[in-house]
Amino acid sequence: MSLWFVESASSGHKLEWKIRREVYSTQSAFQHIRVVETEQFGMALILDGIMQTTMGDEFIYHEMLAFVPLLSHPAPKRVLIIGGGDGGLSREVLKVPGVEHVVMVEIDPIVVDVAKRYFPHHTESLNDSRLHIVFEDGAAFLKSQAHTPEKFDVILVDSTDPEGDGPGQFLYTSAFHADVKNALNPGGIYVQHTGAPFYNPEVLGMVTEDVGKKFPLCQTYWATVPTYPGGIFTFTAGSLGPDLSQPIRTLPCETQWYTPDIHRLAFALPPYLKNLIRTEIKATR
Repeated sequence: MSLWFVESASSGHKLEWKIRREVYSTQSAFQHIRVVETEQFGMALILDGIMQTTMGDEFIYHEMLAFVPLLSHPAPKRVLIIGGGDGGLSREVLKVPGVEHVVMVEIDPIVVDVAKRYFPHHTESLNDSRLHIVFEDGAAFLKSQAHTPEKFDVILVDSTDPEGDGPGQFLYTSAFHADVKNALNPGGIYVQHTGAPFYNPEVLGMVTEDVGKKFPLCQTYWATVPTYPGGIFTFTAGSLGPDLSQPIRTLPCETQWYTPDIHRLAFALPPYLKNLIRTEIKATR
């Protein structure tokens, strides 16, 4: 009998992955953590019943979340990652020339331990001397930054979806976005994922509306990620200066998804996405 992992994208749509075996399962202080080996995409991390990352297509999400903002910034030396405990985002961030200091704030240390054990490709950068891991709630960490002189050039939010009582819910609030802005250096950039618009359109609308009020420039871009519901997956940025739609630097390494052309084209929004966005970006993009 075949084993399948089933995720409900909505009340009318489910996604299924055929799995070879379950290799790990535990309840941490924050969430249920599960690792399975899928037939199509290899090892996969599941948090609270939601597929988070797979070995087969993780590079799309991580490259687009890292390289679009970092290659749009003239000199991103200091980077803050909120979440990102699987290590895939820090791996890509540390490939960018000029990055000197990365702080990764992950609420759940068990996620990092599990990633080290089952996702070695994700976690190959976790021993880099430029990376500092802090086990703390991301929203609380950012709030505490208001009392320190430490600022960042780029802030990336790699969290779970803002659903239910999970640890990601506080990373999509107006108070959080205000703290993000206060923690950025002049000309800084922040990006967080705004989910699958066919299933959670309210997330894109909510974030763009709030970020559009707080930042001089709010921009949305997208990629196709097979693991996530609906294929189309969105990212929303708040910028204190740079236009993210135009890369101004290049990478010295090979990529699996990102190219300068992909970077620019990711900001070409279909009318469906434009109509979900609640900022003046509607009139300009």
